[in-house]
Amino acid sequence: MSSGSASTSRGEEGPGWVLWSEAEPSRLERDRAEMQQFAPDVVYQDPNPDTGAMFRHGGWSGELPRWPFQRPEPVGFDELIGDHGLLFVLEYSAAHPMLPPTIYPVRPEPEVEEQTQATWHVAPGGSLCLLQSDGAWRPEASITELLLKASGWRVEYALMKAGVIDRMTVNGIVSDSTSDHLIAKAVTRGTDGSTQRGEERENDVPQ
Repeated sequence: MSSGSASTSRGEEGPGWVLWSEAEPSRLERDRAEMQQFAPDVVYQDPNPDTGAMFRHGGWSGELPRWPFQRPEPVGFDELIGDHGLLFVLEYSAAHPMLPPTIYPVRPEPEVEEQTQATWHVAPGGSLCLLQSDGAWRPEASITELLLKASGWRVEYALMKAGVIDRMTVNGIVSDSTSDHLIAKAVTRGTDGSTQRGEERENDVPQ
């Protein structure tokens, strides 16, 4: 990694600081290619260097696939989730890919009280907790690995809202089918796991 990117990772954003995407153009091209394969309708957001702005270091926004996992959709999945996947915003860190991006759910949007309880896998401020620890992120990993987890979070959020589980799983449901049978049970509870506030924010995501 170049010295410009290294200074960015330390937060030294002076007049000569360099965006990670300028220091690591091949990584940006890789991310673009992988996102095109995973969710082609998701939109790349150029870096916005204004202080406090969204996408300061670039990112993505849009809707994730509802069930991008390597097994059939469980019984009741359509009734539980509906026609839409997770509407999200992904913001790159200044030191991407050394540090993981941050993912925010927009629809459904967790309630404020859910952001204070680890059982919902949401951090204070509304970002998703998709890694067991800061060190669990591998710089060579694809951002689509996190987005797979985010798609799984959306399903578990619906299960939590339906009251069929009282905490989200430690490892998620990307490759673990042990919670799949609960989807049909959740449907009988008569909820789709979405919130009115989340629906209202659908148009707030940059396109």
